[in-house]
Amino acid sequence: MRRLLLSCLLLLPACAMSASREVELARRSLVGLSRADLYVCAGFPSKRERIDVVREMLSYELKGNQGSGLNVTLPVVGDLTLTGGSGYCHATFELIDARVTRVGFAGDKDVPAAPGAVCAPLIRECLRPLGAPAGPPAEAPTE
Repeated sequence: MRRLLLSCLLLLPACAMSASREVELARRSLVGLSRADLYVCAGFPSKRERIDVVREMLSYELKGNQGSGLNVTLPVVGDLTLTGGSGYCHATFELIDARVTRVGFAGDKDVPAAPGAVCAPLIRECLRPLGAPAGPPAEAPTE
């Protein structure tokens, strides 16, 4: 039982750190994505604001706990819930001439040692090449 708990305690931060890396990857790799491709991978935005003739902002929201975490009942301690908190994320994409030029994230989006991890579900599908099978997102080439 002790080994199981220790394993779980070690795996949860690893998952959060992976999600944090996906968010940082999105900041760089989604620049240049077309509006149509953004709609395909992220869906339609919850809010769209036209700034001027060529610039628009698209906002996506993720609210509340999406079921992540671990609930464990321990003999002396009782119920123990290990989660990153409920959190929420607003992902904002700036588009100029229908192409992503900037990506920003706001909200209660951080978990310990993993900044922005709550935002990962919003952009995860966009990190896969279009038409690629589901699985881990593609890594960006190193420069």
